[in-house]
Amino acid sequence: MKKFGTAALAAGLLAAPAFAASITVSFASDDGPTQEWTFDQDTGMATMGEISAPYTWDEDARKLCVDIPEQGEVCGVFDSVAQAVGESSSYTLTDGTTGTATVTAMSE
Repeated sequence: MKKFGTAALAAGLLAAPAFAASITVSFASDDGPTQEWTFDQDTGMATMGEISAPYTWDEDARKLCVDIPEQGEVCGVFDSVAQAVGESSSYTLTDGTTGTATVTAMSE
């Protein structure tokens, strides 16, 4: 669960500007490898390699939930909201996993 769940929560880092259709985020788990995910705000899908999963974002709670294939829903809460490339936020998953997510790219 940590392998996909940690990285898949990238979109929760963002309250993306209206112009950003795609956002890429690098996740550095405190106890695991770094992964990079891309979030398509138009389709509501998150992708990493061949993995693609729908996500939802509650901006008020800074909570992101991702429905990962063969794993089910994974949720996480972010300490802050990033709005630009290079900004970061700490996060905590519902299973207690922690780490730092950093926005690495935005595209229209």
